[in-house]
Amino acid sequence: MQRIIQLIKKDLVVDWRQQNPISGILLYLASTIFAAYMAFSGFVSVEVWNILFWIILLFTSINAIAKSFIQEERRAHYYFFLCKPHEIILAKLIYSFLYLTCIAVISFFIYSILLGNPVINYPTFLLNLVLGCIGLSSAFTMVSAIAFRTNNRSIMMAVLGFPIIIPVLILSISNSYKILDGFILMQIQGNMATLFSVDVIIIALTFVLFPFTWKS
Repeated sequence: MQRIIQLIKKDLVVDWRQQNPISGILLYLASTIFAAYMAFSGFVSVEVWNILFWIILLFTSINAIAKSFIQEERRAHYYFFLCKPHEIILAKLIYSFLYLTCIAVISFFIYSILLGNPVINYPTFLLNLVLGCIGLSSAFTMVSAIAFRTNNRSIMMAVLGFPIIIPVLILSISNSYKILDGFILMQIQGNMATLFSVDVIIIALTFVLFPFTWKS
Protein backbone atom coordinates (compact mmCIF):
# COMPACT_ATOMS: atom_id res chain seq x y z
CA MET A 1 0.00 0.00 0.00
CA GLN A 2 2.89 2.36 0.65
CA ARG A 3 4.05 2.09 -2.96
CA ILE A 4 0.51 2.58 -4.24
CA ILE A 5 0.08 5.71 -2.11
CA GLN A 6 3.41 7.04 -3.36
CA LEU A 7 2.37 6.43 -6.98
CA ILE A 8 -0.91 8.28 -6.39
CA LYS A 9 1.00 11.18 -4.82
CA LYS A 10 3.37 11.18 -7.81
CA ASP A 11 0.44 11.53 -10.26
CA LEU A 12 -0.99 14.33 -8.14
CA VAL A 13 2.34 16.19 -8.08
CA VAL A 14 2.83 15.75 -11.84
CA ASP A 15 -0.65 17.09 -12.61
CA TRP A 16 -0.17 19.97 -10.19
CA ARG A 17 3.12 20.99 -11.79
CA GLN A 18 1.75 20.62 -15.31
CA GLN A 19 -1.31 22.77 -14.79
CA ASN A 20 -2.05 23.20 -18.50
CA PRO A 21 -3.96 19.87 -18.82
CA ILE A 22 -6.09 20.64 -15.75
CA SER A 23 -6.80 24.17 -16.94
CA GLY A 24 -7.65 22.86 -20.40
CA ILE A 25 -10.09 20.30 -19.02
CA LEU A 26 -11.82 22.87 -16.80
CA LEU A 27 -12.03 25.31 -19.71
CA TYR A 28 -13.43 22.58 -21.96
CA LEU A 29 -15.96 21.64 -19.29
CA ALA A 30 -17.12 25.21 -18.67
CA SER A 31 -17.30 26.11 -22.37
CA THR A 32 -19.28 22.96 -23.21
CA ILE A 33 -21.83 23.57 -20.48
CA PHE A 34 -22.10 27.24 -21.45
CA ALA A 35 -22.64 26.25 -25.10
CA ALA A 36 -25.46 23.94 -24.00
CA TYR A 37 -26.92 26.77 -21.93
CA MET A 38 -26.85 29.13 -24.92
CA ALA A 39 -28.29 26.51 -27.27
CA PHE A 40 -31.26 25.73 -25.02
CA SER A 41 -31.72 29.27 -23.70
CA GLY A 42 -31.35 28.04 -20.13
CA PHE A 43 -34.40 25.76 -20.24
CA VAL A 44 -34.30 22.01 -20.83
CA SER A 45 -36.57 19.11 -19.99
CA VAL A 46 -35.51 16.46 -17.49
CA GLU A 47 -34.70 13.98 -20.27
CA VAL A 48 -32.47 16.43 -22.13
CA TRP A 49 -30.87 17.59 -18.86
CA ASN A 50 -29.95 14.02 -18.01
CA ILE A 51 -28.57 13.11 -21.44
CA LEU A 52 -26.57 16.31 -21.81
CA PHE A 53 -25.02 15.88 -18.38
CA TRP A 54 -23.72 12.39 -19.14
CA ILE A 55 -22.55 13.30 -22.65
CA ILE A 56 -20.54 16.22 -21.29
CA LEU A 57 -19.12 14.01 -18.53
CA LEU A 58 -18.25 11.31 -21.08
CA PHE A 59 -16.20 13.54 -23.38
CA THR A 60 -14.59 15.32 -20.46
CA SER A 61 -13.55 11.98 -18.98
CA ILE A 62 -11.95 10.98 -22.29
CA ASN A 63 -9.78 14.10 -22.25
CA ALA A 64 -9.00 13.72 -18.55
CA ILE A 65 -8.12 10.01 -18.40
CA ALA A 66 -6.48 9.66 -21.84
CA LYS A 67 -3.24 11.12 -20.46
CA SER A 68 -3.08 8.50 -17.70
CA PHE A 69 -0.26 6.47 -19.27
CA ILE A 70 0.75 8.72 -22.14
CA GLN A 71 2.56 11.06 -19.73
CA GLU A 72 4.53 8.08 -18.37
CA GLU A 73 6.45 7.48 -21.60
CA ARG A 74 9.77 8.72 -20.29
CA ARG A 75 9.38 6.85 -16.98
CA ALA A 76 8.13 3.51 -18.34
CA HIS A 77 11.35 1.54 -17.90
CA TYR A 78 12.01 3.10 -14.52
CA TYR A 79 8.65 1.98 -13.11
CA PHE A 80 9.09 -1.44 -14.68
CA PHE A 81 11.97 -2.14 -12.27
CA LEU A 82 10.66 -0.15 -9.34
CA CYS A 83 7.06 -1.38 -8.96
CA LYS A 84 4.95 -4.39 -9.77
CA PRO A 85 2.32 -4.13 -12.51
CA HIS A 86 -0.64 -4.58 -10.16
CA GLU A 87 0.65 -1.77 -7.94
CA ILE A 88 0.94 0.59 -10.89
CA ILE A 89 -2.49 -0.17 -12.34
CA LEU A 90 -4.21 -0.02 -8.94
CA ALA A 91 -2.67 3.40 -8.27
CA LYS A 92 -3.78 4.56 -11.72
CA LEU A 93 -7.32 3.29 -11.19
CA ILE A 94 -7.66 5.00 -7.81
CA TYR A 95 -6.23 8.28 -9.04
CA SER A 96 -8.32 8.26 -12.24
CA PHE A 97 -11.48 7.62 -10.21
CA LEU A 98 -10.74 10.44 -7.75
CA TYR A 99 -9.80 12.75 -10.62
CA LEU A 100 -12.97 12.02 -12.59
CA THR A 101 -15.15 12.26 -9.48
CA CYS A 102 -13.84 15.77 -8.80
CA ILE A 103 -14.54 16.70 -12.42
CA ALA A 104 -18.05 15.24 -12.15
CA VAL A 105 -18.78 17.27 -8.99
CA ILE A 106 -17.52 20.48 -10.63
CA SER A 107 -19.52 19.67 -13.75
CA PHE A 108 -22.69 19.08 -11.73
CA PHE A 109 -22.19 22.36 -9.86
CA ILE A 110 -21.73 24.46 -13.04
CA TYR A 111 -24.42 22.52 -14.85
CA SER A 112 -26.93 23.14 -12.04
CA ILE A 113 -26.26 26.87 -12.04
CA LEU A 114 -26.75 27.33 -15.79
CA LEU A 115 -29.30 24.65 -16.69
CA GLY A 116 -31.17 24.12 -13.44
CA ASN A 117 -31.17 21.24 -10.98
CA PRO A 118 -34.05 18.73 -11.12
CA VAL A 119 -32.37 16.36 -8.64
CA ILE A 120 -34.44 15.61 -5.53
CA ASN A 121 -32.98 12.32 -4.31
CA TYR A 122 -29.34 13.37 -3.92
CA PRO A 123 -27.96 10.23 -2.17
CA THR A 124 -29.20 7.86 -4.90
CA PHE A 125 -28.18 10.24 -7.69
CA LEU A 126 -24.68 10.62 -6.25
CA LEU A 127 -24.39 6.85 -5.78
CA ASN A 128 -25.23 6.33 -9.45
CA LEU A 129 -22.78 9.10 -10.38
CA VAL A 130 -20.00 7.44 -8.38
CA LEU A 131 -20.66 4.05 -9.98
CA GLY A 132 -20.67 5.70 -13.40
CA CYS A 133 -17.36 7.43 -12.65
CA ILE A 134 -15.85 4.12 -11.55
CA GLY A 135 -16.87 2.51 -14.83
CA LEU A 136 -15.72 5.38 -17.05
CA SER A 137 -12.42 5.92 -15.25
CA SER A 138 -11.60 2.19 -15.17
CA ALA A 139 -12.49 1.69 -18.84
CA PHE A 140 -10.45 4.64 -20.08
CA THR A 141 -7.53 3.77 -17.81
CA MET A 142 -7.42 0.26 -19.28
CA VAL A 143 -7.69 1.60 -22.83
CA SER A 144 -5.02 4.21 -22.12
CA ALA A 145 -2.66 1.46 -20.93
CA ILE A 146 -3.23 -0.47 -24.17
CA ALA A 147 -3.04 2.58 -26.44
CA PHE A 148 0.19 3.64 -24.72
CA ARG A 149 2.03 0.83 -26.54
CA THR A 150 0.69 1.74 -29.99
CA ASN A 151 1.57 4.44 -32.49
CA ASN A 152 -1.96 5.75 -33.13
CA ARG A 153 -2.97 6.41 -29.53
CA SER A 154 -5.91 8.72 -30.17
CA ILE A 155 -7.45 6.32 -32.68
CA MET A 156 -6.95 3.35 -30.38
CA MET A 157 -8.56 5.23 -27.49
CA ALA A 158 -11.68 5.80 -29.59
CA VAL A 159 -11.82 2.32 -31.14
CA LEU A 160 -11.22 0.37 -27.93
CA GLY A 161 -12.98 2.69 -25.52
CA PHE A 162 -16.34 3.02 -27.23
CA PRO A 163 -17.47 -0.65 -26.98
CA ILE A 164 -16.37 -0.87 -23.34
CA ILE A 165 -18.18 2.22 -22.10
CA ILE A 166 -21.50 1.46 -23.84
CA PRO A 167 -22.94 -0.70 -21.01
CA VAL A 168 -21.68 1.74 -18.35
CA LEU A 169 -23.17 4.69 -20.18
CA ILE A 170 -26.53 3.00 -20.87
CA LEU A 171 -26.96 1.88 -17.27
CA SER A 172 -25.83 5.20 -15.80
CA ILE A 173 -28.16 7.25 -18.01
CA SER A 174 -31.07 4.90 -17.39
CA ASN A 175 -30.58 4.92 -13.62
CA SER A 176 -30.14 8.68 -13.56
CA TYR A 177 -33.33 9.26 -15.53
CA LYS A 178 -35.31 7.00 -13.21
CA ILE A 179 -33.91 8.81 -10.17
CA LEU A 180 -34.90 12.16 -11.65
CA ASP A 181 -38.34 10.70 -12.35
CA GLY A 182 -38.84 9.97 -8.65
CA PHE A 183 -37.63 6.38 -8.28
CA ILE A 184 -36.01 5.44 -4.98
CA LEU A 185 -33.03 3.14 -4.49
CA MET A 186 -35.14 0.06 -3.74
CA GLN A 187 -36.90 0.39 -7.09
CA ILE A 188 -33.69 0.46 -9.14
CA GLN A 189 -31.45 -1.70 -6.98
CA GLY A 190 -31.29 -4.31 -9.77
CA ASN A 191 -29.93 -1.76 -12.24
CA MET A 192 -27.52 -0.44 -9.64
CA ALA A 193 -26.25 -3.95 -8.96
CA THR A 194 -25.82 -4.52 -12.70
CA LEU A 195 -23.84 -1.29 -13.07
CA PHE A 196 -21.65 -2.27 -10.12
CA SER A 197 -21.08 -5.71 -11.68
CA VAL A 198 -20.01 -4.11 -14.97
CA ASP A 199 -17.56 -1.92 -13.05
CA VAL A 200 -16.10 -4.97 -11.32
CA ILE A 201 -15.72 -6.80 -14.64
CA ILE A 202 -13.89 -3.85 -16.22
CA ILE A 203 -11.55 -3.56 -13.22
CA ALA A 204 -10.89 -7.32 -13.28
CA LEU A 205 -10.10 -7.20 -17.01
CA THR A 206 -7.74 -4.30 -16.37
CA PHE A 207 -5.81 -6.30 -13.77
CA VAL A 208 -5.64 -9.30 -16.12
CA LEU A 209 -4.57 -7.42 -19.26
CA PHE A 210 -2.24 -4.79 -17.84
CA PRO A 211 0.69 -7.06 -16.84
CA PHE A 212 0.95 -8.37 -20.43
CA THR A 213 0.77 -4.87 -21.84
CA TRP A 214 3.36 -3.56 -19.39
CA LYS A 215 5.83 -6.37 -20.09
CA SER A 216 5.57 -5.86 -23.84
